[in-house]
Amino acid sequence: MVGFGLTTVGRAAIGVTGLRHRSVAPTEQVTHPGRGPVVLLGGLCETGPCLEPMARWLTRLGYDVHPFTLGSGMGCAQRTVDSLTRRVRAIADEAGEPVRIVGHSRGGQFARAVGAATPESVSQLITIGTPFDRWGGLTPQMAAVAWGMAAVGSAGMPGLFGLGCMIGRCCADFRDTLRAPWPADVPFTSIYSRTDGAVPWRSSHDPYARNVVVPGGHIAQLTSAAIQRAVATELASVGQVAAAA
Repeated sequence: MVGFGLTTVGRAAIGVTGLRHRSVAPTEQVTHPGRGPVVLLGGLCETGPCLEPMARWLTRLGYDVHPFTLGSGMGCAQRTVDSLTRRVRAIADEAGEPVRIVGHSRGGQFARAVGAATPESVSQLITIGTPFDRWGGLTPQMAAVAWGMAAVGSAGMPGLFGLGCMIGRCCADFRDTLRAPWPADVPFTSIYSRTDGAVPWRSSHDPYARNVVVPGGHIAQLTSAAIQRAVATELASVGQVAAAA
């Protein structure tokens, strides 16, 4: 029932947001085609419909897209990362090549941790509106929501991360990866907006990444044509370097 409700809310939110922040038009020419597997990760409370605009765009570009919204991004971070790491390895093995990972919000946190856990299976990382700071990584309003959810999870609500995930040993390794050094041979792009109402932009700025600033709010990042074009450009830039080599 909860999953159905979140899916319904997600579909409605994307529908409303898409009216103002439209995706790339179907008639727009594809100027950065690509190929190969791309894992697309959703963030906190994001379900399948939230990823559909980006998934459609990446598929149109020519990529083999694998969207994941494990537990709607609300579960224990370390368990989620462990599960995603196994899936990413399996996709890379089946494809015969490393995958690119694109993650929105908390999904970008998962993506960074997966890349650290299995660097041989990941050829590129792109995060969108992702907070990397342990403290100050969210606006006060969103921080209150996160701590409230953690308290409810610790009280026994199934499927929710708990306080141990926030400050305990449970997810200590996960938290450490968020600002850990990133391997120079794996391209990393952090895309963010200075007008993001959920994640302060400084928390998304990463010294190990190519930082790309775009317009729009946090939810708009799921439908915005500017974000979609930026992701296409970053994916293609790595493909061009590989082809040249």
